[in-house]
Parts: sequence; structure tokens; C-alpha cells
Amino acid sequence: MRCLDRIKVNLVTHEVFNNTTSLYYEMGKNHLYEDIFQKNLEYIKSDIANKNAEYFFKIFFSSDFQIRENRFKSLLLDSSVANNKAEQLYKNLIEIFRKIHVETDEPFNLHLGEIHDLFMLLFNGVLPKERLKYRKFGKKKGMFLSETLSMREELEKYIEEVNKFIKDRSVEPIFLYINFMIDFINMEVFDMPYNESLGVLLFYILVHENHFKAANYLSFFEKLNLYKSDYQDIYNRINVQSKQGLPDLMPLMNFFINIFNSIYFELADVSRDFQYDQDLSINKTDYIENTINKLPDVFSKQDIRAKHPSISASTINRTLKRLSDANIIRAIGVGRKAKWVKIVKKETKHKFDGQIKMDLGE
Repeated sequence: MRCLDRIKVNLVTHEVFNNTTSLYYEMGKNHLYEDIFQKNLEYIKSDIANKNAEYFFKIFFSSDFQIRENRFKSLLLDSSVANNKAEQLYKNLIEIFRKIHVETDEPFNLHLGEIHDLFMLLFNGVLPKERLKYRKFGKKKGMFLSETLSMREELEKYIEEVNKFIKDRSVEPIFLYINFMIDFINMEVFDMPYNESLGVLLFYILVHENHFKAANYLSFFEKLNLYKSDYQDIYNRINVQSKQGLPDLMPLMNFFINIFNSIYFELADVSRDFQYDQDLSINKTDYIENTINKLPDVFSKQDIRAKHPSISASTINRTLKRLSDANIIRAIGVGRKAKWVKIVKKETKHKFDGQIKMDLGE
């Protein structure tokens, strides 16, 4: 039985109800956070897209695809080239999350074409062409016709039902998207072993479209990675229940609501620090210099931006030039790969030609 068939008879626990109420209260602050981060929104969204790509890969693909840790950063460069299927998959994820967070203001529409294009983009250059297709099942027989059925038609019918719930607003959106996610995974729509990862990605996109805007400032999948084992335990339990026909989705609902709430609570602290940086009355270049003093001997602009996302690039560049002119730091390399190294000044040992003569009054 599909989750969607029982969606209106599921009993919502008090814990889920209270946590959901808290989440919608936090979502009501979205416009405040947008005002706070507006000047640096492009940089922040780009950073979040990159983090989501990295942690999504680590959560859902690292068991089958391996990437050296130092390659995660280098593959973020547009000029970088994937050396194998694992790196190509990661590059595909970077492109997808940049589309979600940075490159387009167009909404995601839940229809067959959008899902198919997402699937093709995710596994382009990763899976063989014979796996990039809808799963076939059963036979439709007639007197003169025997036709193999495709999950394409089944998914299209199912999406129509989900969109009817969305249009009627008869079900709480996040709970509806969780039901959709589990049904999508269980349907095994595509002929490949990663329907779960695609289902979770669709769930994230739908929730993000439904005003979960804290995800623009803090990485959802970085947070999920911290509780990966908890998620997997809940998902495995639901998977077993689904095979028995009666999955209980409330634990998963509560898990995701708690993740969303924790991100909003953390965002409140981050926004306060962000505003503090903006309102600094001291010379900001001195503030950056103090941060540089605490960084490792070799550092990059990105290290500084991570500490002060609200301070402009021009201010950082001015500080680096001032310290370079003062022979305190030196540039290594040029362009995006450029690093800076601190120049260590050795203490001078004074030498004396003779001994110091002291009059002891003899």
C-alpha cells in the first residue's frame, strides 16, 4: 500500500504537532534573515550549494564512490575536470545544488519532465546509458498485443494525485512531501540502485520551495550528516514496514522537523554574529588582521571569508595589500588558487666583541 493512500488517516503525535508549530514560527522570520544577509547573499548561497553537494555525496554515495578529501575543494573550480565516475557524480551534484540555490529563481514544478531532467543530470556520465531509463514491469496483454509496462506512466499518475493534494491544501506540506519521498523510493521508478538518493533530493527541493529558507544560509545536508546513523535507522525501519504494508512515517516526520528547527535555531546565533561584524565601529582592516594572526601560517582569502562573510572582498584585499607592503605576509600563486604565507621574523641575537666591564668599586 502506498503512503499516499493513508495520508489522511495518519494520527499526528503531540510531539510532531508542537515541533511543526515551532518550525512555522521560525519560518515567519524568513524575511528578517533575508534583510540581514542581503548584501552577501550571493556568496553565502554559493557556499551553501557547495557544502550541500559535498555532504550529499558523503551521505548517499560514499559507500560506492570514493573521492580523496583534498579533491572536494579542487573540484569546485569550474576549470576542474573529473578524473573518474565518482568525481563526475560530485561535479553533477555541484551543478544541481547551484541551480537550486544560486543560478535560477524559477520554481521547481512537480511533474514528470522536471524529475526526469533531474535524474539525467545527476547521473550523466556516471551510469551507463542502459541504466538511464524507467524501470519496466509486468505485461499488458491483449489478443494480438503484449506490451511491457513502464514506471513512467505509473509515476505520472502518482504525481497527479500528489499535485491534487498540493492544490487543495488539505495536507500539511512537509508531511505530504515525506509521503511522496517514501512512495517514490518504494516505486523504484528508475532502473538503477540510487532511487533513495533521488527521492531525498526531490524532498529537499520541495521543502526548500515551501519556505524552508534557512537552507539558504546553513547547509541542510551538513547537518543531516551529523545524524546520518539516526536517519538510516528510521529509514530502514520504515522500509521494513512498507513491505508489510503499514509504514509509520511519524518518526521520520519528527526527525526532519527537528533538523529544520535546529538549523533555524543555529541561524539565529549566526545572524547575530553577522550583524556584529557589520556594525563594528573599529577599523575593519584591523579586525581582519587580528583574524589573520590566528590563522595557520599558510592561508587563503576563503579562510578569511569563512570567518567574516559580511566583510566585503575589497576590504579583505586592502588588508592583504597593507600587510604585504609591510612585509608581514607574502602571496603564493595567483588567481583562485592563490595562498598567503606569514613571514616569520626571527629574533636577532646580539653579539658583543668584548665583555661588558662593570665598575665594582675595587
